[in-house]
Amino acid sequence: MLKYLENRSDYFKNISKLVAGTSVAQLISFLAAPLITRLYSPSDVGAFTFLISIAGGIGLVATLRYEMAVILPKENSESVNLAFLSLVIALFVSVFSTAALLLVDRIFLPGLIFSPVYRRWIYLFPALIFLMAASSVFQQWYNHRKEYKLLAYSKILTSAGNNIPTLLVGYAGFGALGLWLGNFSGFLAVVLFFLFVFYFRYRGDLRHLSYTAQRNLAGRYSYLPLSNTPQVIIEMVQSYGIVYLIKIFFTSSVLGLYSLSLRLLQAPMWLVGISIGQVFYKEASEQFQKDGNLIRPVVKTIKTSAAIAFPVLVVLMTLGPWLIGFVFGSAWADAGKYARILAPWMFFDFIRSTIHQTPLIVRKARPMFYISLIGAVLIVIPIVSAGLFFRDAATGFILLSAMQSCYSIGVIAWVVNLARKCSNSRIEAS
Repeated sequence: MLKYLENRSDYFKNISKLVAGTSVAQLISFLAAPLITRLYSPSDVGAFTFLISIAGGIGLVATLRYEMAVILPKENSESVNLAFLSLVIALFVSVFSTAALLLVDRIFLPGLIFSPVYRRWIYLFPALIFLMAASSVFQQWYNHRKEYKLLAYSKILTSAGNNIPTLLVGYAGFGALGLWLGNFSGFLAVVLFFLFVFYFRYRGDLRHLSYTAQRNLAGRYSYLPLSNTPQVIIEMVQSYGIVYLIKIFFTSSVLGLYSLSLRLLQAPMWLVGISIGQVFYKEASEQFQKDGNLIRPVVKTIKTSAAIAFPVLVVLMTLGPWLIGFVFGSAWADAGKYARILAPWMFFDFIRSTIHQTPLIVRKARPMFYISLIGAVLIVIPIVSAGLFFRDAATGFILLSAMQSCYSIGVIAWVVNLARKCSNSRIEAS
């Protein structure tokens, strides 16, 4: 009993460290947001959202998901080899992806993807994609080393590195490019910070780097690129597909309003969501390796995330339209209406996101891939229907929120059932 209480104390202690850092990071973003919305129009934000979604989509799979294996080995020597392997893959993928984008934009579909003002910055794409992937790799490495305080500092640095340049460039009158450069500077700052700490604390681990070890580890965790990468691509369609579809069927202003509403919905919920997910992934992995009991951390995490997200849901559904219009200006008032519509989806998706790594722990990524396919279809149907038949974005968002709420509830139920089966199987085997 004492050991259980001690483990439970460590669980919430680790979460609290990450939450503290995320709170400061979100405070910076919240204070900067009213200024940013007065420097940039909904069309500016919409154009930026479309552009950054392309880089973000590639960045999600740039390591072929090998960064998710960094946290799994018990030996630090294996983790550092997996981290290095992930970075090398990300470098090759980012360069290859950029070459493909340049060919499409310059030769096959000239002028159709990037506007002239953004085309001159397309050469930042390889660096941004690599920085996104490297940030994810380092987060997994420091999570493996239980450096939760350092991860908290990194969140603050990312927020400051993003928002401060965005404001400065916006005031200088460079237009929407400020959003792009601000995002780039945020990732650059945090990766340099991670490298600095690694050099002074963990550079001794570099002696374990070995091509043979990396080849063997790539084989051992080959289920990640084979099963999890396709799943992430599907999840990318879920996350970024909405952006592409809104851009196709509606205007950049609608996309900008949707982007702000989603950011405001996710900000308070993800204030602790990513932190809970990181701690859950580490501790659930250790628990599963120890005695196979997954149901306890899964249920505990679901209860914790639901208790945190519910008050946010109530506030946004009751005060969202008025609050957003008052804080961000009348030009953004419709973002409040969209936020109210999308709030139920964000509530259930928040809970789902904190436990969504469970299939990776038990090597059940393939079933999750097929489930994600359903989610991707449920993303496409409402927006396409609204664009073709209803000609109304709000109707599309109502359908989207309803379908994705049902999808998230189904995934949560499946994960709980999976955890229960794995726990029961381990008990019977013992």
